[in-house]
Amino acid sequence: MDRRPLLSALSFLALPNAWLFAFFVLPMATMVLYSFWQVIDYEIVADFTFRNYQRLTQNLYVTVFWRTVKISIYVTALSLLIGYPVAYYLARRVKRFRLTMLMLIILPLWTSYLVRTYAWMLLLGTNGVINKALLAVGIVDEPVSWLLYSDFAVTVALVHIYMPFLILPLYAVMEKLDGSLFEAARDLGGGRLRTFLYVTLPLSLPGVATGCIFVFIPSMGSFVTPELLGGTRSILIGSIIAQQFGVTYDYPFGSALALAVMAAILAFAAVALRYGRPRGVR
Repeated sequence: MDRRPLLSALSFLALPNAWLFAFFVLPMATMVLYSFWQVIDYEIVADFTFRNYQRLTQNLYVTVFWRTVKISIYVTALSLLIGYPVAYYLARRVKRFRLTMLMLIILPLWTSYLVRTYAWMLLLGTNGVINKALLAVGIVDEPVSWLLYSDFAVTVALVHIYMPFLILPLYAVMEKLDGSLFEAARDLGGGRLRTFLYVTLPLSLPGVATGCIFVFIPSMGSFVTPELLGGTRSILIGSIIAQQFGVTYDYPFGSALALAVMAAILAFAAVALRYGRPRGVR
């Protein structure tokens, strides 16, 4: 029996498997192991305990974790509401300037994440552009204080930062939809709304699921934008994890928090993939 094809296939897969093991499996296994250890006298002790997971049930962490999930869902939902029409317009309506418009969507990604966050501080601050505009037209008598250092500021900024990650996969799915299906829907008397509900939307669900996952995951782990725009009133779980690893050096508890975030992300991804399968055209 000639084993050369089998050996060739194994050697071809060796490099990606080694990469996956080195940069995903090994760090994850280390994090799981650390989450069951503890810190005693500023030193990590390999003493098996569930104390880190018990700390997760404290009110502070439950409140922050729930706020993180809510804001991530808000960011994903708003990105979908805004991004879906944009992707649909680009994929099904625009022909001449499609590439230009795609570049305009991608262009913000060439700017530093930190710069875009600081830009929102300039817009939403007490002396920011929006407050000055509201005062100038007489809508308010004094600057609106809740625009900055609030959940609102964090949500708006995260939508702006992550929405391109939803538009691009959604556009890729819609752009490949078979045009004959739309013609058949029109021939059968389906209006624009019925065509959208029974043809476009079911077939675009894989793009919706992928885009929502791409937005939800970084939103759950974001900590720079919440710290700069949310202040002390909108702390998210990413900030607490960063403090555990960078300030208090409580790696075991930080690992337990990170694994809890990953569990929430996996649950969201499972639901999105479950309901993101393409439906049959009715």
